[in-house]
Amino acid sequence: MSYKNHIFASLNVTKDAQAAAGDDENMLADLMANPEYLRHSSSVINDALKDGFDVLQLPNGDIVTTGTKIITHTYVWDQSKAKLVKARAPSEKPRTRKAKAKVTEDEDAE
Repeated sequence: MSYKNHIFASLNVTKDAQAAAGDDENMLADLMANPEYLRHSSSVINDALKDGFDVLQLPNGDIVTTGTKIITHTYVWDQSKAKLVKARAPSEKPRTRKAKAKVTEDEDAE
């Protein structure tokens, strides 16, 4: 068998495999070849990995990310109120007016 025939024979094997594959396998191959899916999935995967999440890409193309987020609350003793109050961490953004009004209403109700 000549070199040229050998190369073309290997290409025919891949064509034959695609024809023999089931509909589900062909749909998955089409999904993985879709540039839109590739762009969006790579963005989701990269963002999740940057945040330290675990990423699982399922055989049907679904992507599952899992992770934990550490939340720290600091409480300070307020002498005038004689109770512990939640202190704002330096990294927290200031509350919006609606949130401040709700907190004030909640404190007044106590």
